[in-house]
Amino acid sequence: MLEKLTVVVFWLALVCSVASSLAYIGNFASRADRRVHVYTALGTALASFLLLLAVIFIRAGTLGISQTAGPFTVRVIFAAFIIGVFLLIETLYAGKNPKVKALGMFVMPISALLQFMAWHSYALTEPLTEQLRNYWVGIHVTFAVLGYSAMTVALAMATIYLLQERQLKNMRKKKPGKIFRKLPSLETSDEFCHRAITFSFMFLTLVIATGIIRAEMLPEWSQWYMDPKILMAIATWVVYGAYLFVRSTLGWQGKRANIFAILGFVVAVFTYLIGNSSIITEIIPSMHRYGGGLG
Repeated sequence: MLEKLTVVVFWLALVCSVASSLAYIGNFASRADRRVHVYTALGTALASFLLLLAVIFIRAGTLGISQTAGPFTVRVIFAAFIIGVFLLIETLYAGKNPKVKALGMFVMPISALLQFMAWHSYALTEPLTEQLRNYWVGIHVTFAVLGYSAMTVALAMATIYLLQERQLKNMRKKKPGKIFRKLPSLETSDEFCHRAITFSFMFLTLVIATGIIRAEMLPEWSQWYMDPKILMAIATWVVYGAYLFVRSTLGWQGKRANIFAILGFVVAVFTYLIGNSSIITEIIPSMHRYGGGLG
């Protein structure tokens, strides 16, 4: 019964995410903000967030909290947190800067994609290895989801910056298009991207630290520094650390910094795929296994 309920609620959340994505894109494409687009976009985004939370609680009630670190639930949590971060930003800043709602045009499709990926890994039971059944793992996963959620917001803001910057260049030849009127200013996009990466770097640091602490508790994983997932996480951490360094020390801002932010996200995705590659983990053992699979 609970399995069927999980499936129904999950698909309702996915439908809401897709509807919200289309509404945000539709509002962006129109000449002026239309209330039907704005309310539909925000309402379905909120509905998707609440439905995803319901899926998480149902899974926790069905499997137990210790079993919610499996691939399906982690991806659902990630999708929910991305929407949650976006809704928080819109709540805090939309009154002062209504154009931040353009962020939804990027965030909601990413969340929908994550939900599709989650469904691909869906299973009623997600048997975890004994090493992963620990409260440290829950803390570790929470920090990871927060870090990658902030990273996703940074990607969206960096993309918005580059789109806006291109529009401003085109103003010399012709009148600014619809995109210019709907996007946040360059300063707003740049600052939001910087803040998001700062938070992401902080959480990535905690991810690595909690992962190492848990590994040190296990005698069989004394050589945690050989785990491909940890190595890839450190690589991502180094890239975002480099972004913060060149921004604060060398004064990188604007276009260069935002291109760096996008490249950082590309590196993060690449390292995630490498860290989860079954080929790599067949050669180098990994403690990031969920029973028979990886996540």
